Amino acid sequence: MLFAATQNSSATPAKGLVALIERSQKLTTRVLATANSAAYGQEFKVSTLHRAINILGLKTIRTLVVMVGMAAVIKGVSLPKGFDITGLWLHELKTAAIAKVLAAELGGQDGAWGPSADEKNRLIMDPDEAYIAGLLHDIGKVIFASSRPDLWQAMENKRCENRQQCFEVENAYWNMDHALIGAVILYQWKLPLILTEPINWHHAPELAPTCKMETRLIAAANIIARNEPDAEGNVCKEAAALLPEDCDLASIGTAIAQSIARNDSESITNFGE
Repeated sequence: MLFAATQNSSATPAKGLVALIERSQKLTTRVLATANSAAYGQEFKVSTLHRAINILGLKTIRTLVVMVGMAAVIKGVSLPKGFDITGLWLHELKTAAIAKVLAAELGGQDGAWGPSADEKNRLIMDPDEAYIAGLLHDIGKVIFASSRPDLWQAMENKRCENRQQCFEVENAYWNMDHALIGAVILYQWKLPLILTEPINWHHAPELAPTCKMETRLIAAANIIARNEPDAEGNVCKEAAALLPEDCDLASIGTAIAQSIARNDSESITNFGE
C-alpha cells in the first residue's frame, strides 16, 4: 500500500501518506533522519513527517519504504546458520547504487538508451526505480532459504562442491531460480512490471520478454557489484557485453567506482536501521 501511495501518479493526499508512514516506527525514524541529514542542508530541525515528505519528495520516500521493508523481511525470518545475510544486504545495496548510476548515465538526455534511442532500445526505468530494483533483485534468496532451509542447504553444498553460482545450481536442481521466486513475491506485493521483470530475468537478460533494456541494466549492475571496476574505471567484459557498444564505458566505470566508495561507508548503518 505504501509503495503505491508514493507513486508520482498517486492520488493519496499528504495527510493520508503521513498516516501510512506513522504505522511504522522504523520508517518514521528513517524518513525524519534522512530529512535532517547533511545532504538536505536544512537550517532548522525537521520534526514532522509532513515537512519531511515535502523536503524529500515522493521518489525518495518510496526508496526509503523499500529499504525499511527489505530490512524488515530480512530480520523477520529464520535463516539457516550458514546463510550470509549481511553479505547479501551489502551486495543488494551495492547493486542498487550501481544500477542507479547506470540508469542516470545510459538513460539520461544524451545517454545511449536515452530519449533519442529507438523505442526498443530506450530505457524507461528512471534512476530511482533502478535503485529499488537493484535493492530487491536477490530477495528471492531470503524467501527460499527461510521457507526451505533443508533444500537451501542441499543446494548450497552442491554450489560449493561444484564452484557454481546459486542460480546455476537452482536451475539444475528444480528448473527455476531465486530470481523467479523474488519476482513472483514482489508481483504479489503489487510492485510494477518495470521492477519485477528485470528482477525475474537478471540472470538471463536475453530471455526477458519485456523491459529488455531494464533487465540488461540490472543484470550488468549485479555483475559489476561482484566484479568492481579497476583503478582506471574499466568494467569487466561480462558486464560490458550487456551495455551499449557506443557508451562511454570509462566514464561509467569511474562514476560507478565513486558511487561504490560513497555507499560503502553507509552500508552497515543502513542495514541496522
